[in-house]
Amino acid sequence: MAMMAYPWIRAVIASILLLHAVRANLAPSYPEPGTVWTAGKEYKILWEDDGTKPRMDKAWKNFRIDLMTGDNMKQILVTHVASNVSAENGRSSFDWKAPHVMPPAAVYFFTFTNEQGDNAWTTRFAIVGDDGKLEEPEHPLQPSGEKIPWGIGKLAPSAKKQVTQDNAAVASSQQATSAAVSTGSPEPSNALSPSITHEKADAGGDLTPTRESSAVLASSAAFWQSAAAIALLIMMTMHY
Repeated sequence: MAMMAYPWIRAVIASILLLHAVRANLAPSYPEPGTVWTAGKEYKILWEDDGTKPRMDKAWKNFRIDLMTGDNMKQILVTHVASNVSAENGRSSFDWKAPHVMPPAAVYFFTFTNEQGDNAWTTRFAIVGDDGKLEEPEHPLQPSGEKIPWGIGKLAPSAKKQVTQDNAAVASSQQATSAAVSTGSPEPSNALSPSITHEKADAGGDLTPTRESSAVLASSAAFWQSAAAIALLIMMTMHY
């Protein structure tokens, strides 16, 4: 009865749901389901405009890419891939050398995060060694019950140093390219710095807790805070 008597409550709830809807604009297209990469080889990470507004080249002028693992709700950083990537000028790919990881299974995916904290994800894919051995993911179901296999991967001990060196070289190359293409552009924002990390898998296999990802969890946390406030408001309305 309270909800019917106060239709504005429903309007507020609808507004909050809309406010916390995940915006995309950028749709990762590769790697795709069934993709298997070989460690040490270079591949293209691909994306495209999903057709929603604003256009991808407007909403994704500066974003980062991270290699992740884990289940859908508890995503774990494997390694940082790139920062200051832009979808401007029709750019739709990023070249990256696949690292040596363990286990060699389809438990890895990329997360894209822009300055506004919007996220986009690839599907899970596999990275294998030179022997081509592919293992099954450890878990056939998500914790929520969905039939989406997953597991927890990490960099192989020998890969950590090489990944750091490769990322530094890529970052240097990107900065040089950006300077050549666009002069006088503003300095990249630091808004991307705290994003992504929930837990970091080290080479030894332990999961070292770090700060929670503002990019992945902030929207969800804000939603539930707002929902709690609405619930309290409804209870007060019914009381009076």
